[in-house]
Amino acid sequence: MEYLGNISLLDQLLRPSSGQAVHGFLCSRCTKSNVILPCLDWAVERAKGSEPVMSTFHSELESAVLDMLISGSCPIILVLGRRLYKKIPKRLQPLLDANRLLIISLSDQSRISRESAFICNKYICDNAKTLTFGFVSKESSLYSLYESVRSCKAWFQDTANKTLYEEVRCLA
Repeated sequence: MEYLGNISLLDQLLRPSSGQAVHGFLCSRCTKSNVILPCLDWAVERAKGSEPVMSTFHSELESAVLDMLISGSCPIILVLGRRLYKKIPKRLQPLLDANRLLIISLSDQSRISRESAFICNKYICDNAKTLTFGFVSKESSLYSLYESVRSCKAWFQDTANKTLYEEVRCLA
């Protein structure tokens, strides 16, 4: 695991009692058009706050949510299923400069794979205090995580560090 950016955001992940909740956002690659506006509305509200939002920001809708968050003031935690960037994307550099971004790389692969995407999504589910799923397709690998979280099954790696969710919801 490698980190780049505001490492103090990691404390909020590791010590959920620090006062600020980390909000996770996940969405299947294929979405329905009726979920776009609710997701963007959610992002606008989060962007105004001071609590971090964590996602892979990989799907098209997750990327649109990232754009909304960038325009605000909230910290952002980007979870990569690939190695760290050799060159930081232009839209992320101002966030690094402003100390609003933590990038976490969970893999040393050069490209994201289905398996590394699942690992990232599980990491977000394991570590976020609240989870918002923009849309979950039953064909998506995200579906099993959504069902597990929703039904509170014990699939967590570290039961001593089990997240107690304040909120789990699907906007679809």
